[in-house]
Amino acid sequence: MSVMLVSLLFRTPHQCLCLTSKHAVGITKILTRKMSDHLDRTAHNFRQSGISDATIVSVKDASATVKLLTLQVANPHFSFKAGQWVDFFIPGVELFTGFSMTSAPSRLQHDTTFDLAVQKSDYPPTMWVHTECQVGARVGVRVGGDQIIYDPSPSDPSWDILLIAGGIGINPMYSILQHARDLHVRSLSESSAYRPGRVEFLYSASHTDELIFKDSIQTIASDTENISCHFYITKETIVPASHISDHRINEADIATSLQRLDKDRLRCFLCGPPPMIADMETHLERQGVRPDQIHCEKWW
Repeated sequence: MSVMLVSLLFRTPHQCLCLTSKHAVGITKILTRKMSDHLDRTAHNFRQSGISDATIVSVKDASATVKLLTLQVANPHFSFKAGQWVDFFIPGVELFTGFSMTSAPSRLQHDTTFDLAVQKSDYPPTMWVHTECQVGARVGVRVGGDQIIYDPSPSDPSWDILLIAGGIGINPMYSILQHARDLHVRSLSESSAYRPGRVEFLYSASHTDELIFKDSIQTIASDTENISCHFYITKETIVPASHISDHRINEADIATSLQRLDKDRLRCFLCGPPPMIADMETHLERQGVRPDQIHCEKWW
């Protein structure tokens, strides 16, 4: 999930702008609509209780439009599952928003840190990340989300997984990919550990430099016997190769991936723009994938 509108409220009357009644009505309608959108989209979502303090320990450019943040959390009860997101609270910023974790849960368990990738926009919280966020800054975080969670227990079947990401929708998919890799590695040394099935990873972006995590994804695929990946570029002229294509993910691409997966023990996870997700769901269902096997989250 790239940006989730959570609340648009003025703190006190002294902080409000002086508006004419006409402007005030317009602003009220905008605020009401956005608050309603949030309530509609998240009313059924899980959220942990309480907000945890977090410190920004790293700020990097993942691309020209995406910042990569590493946060450290002191709260020993803070945890998340692959595919979840955090509500992101910035001191002094009226609005708060939500970003999906890009790192695996094992990172948090190892050193109490996790990563977020934030795409630039004119929305105040994301603008803060791109123009003001510095190492040492303190924020609040609260874990939520239950639409695309990958958290198998040792007794679960070895599900095959199809991951489809569009644009910044890569965030939860990358977390799931790393978690599947970690589970696979653990299963090699622990006979009682969960062993994932095969993983197919399809990732689309408008331009090559927006394929954030591309190198890391390729490394995971080359180092892990049951993981394959393919990339798609939609708005840039490229020379297609064995691992990258110059078109949108289509039904033929999905059919090719499904040939390598077992449909009877399949889970599909999708994240990207709503129109893309709608197309992917249609393609999957035409290929015989049941609706209950498709788990998706649409970023907006």
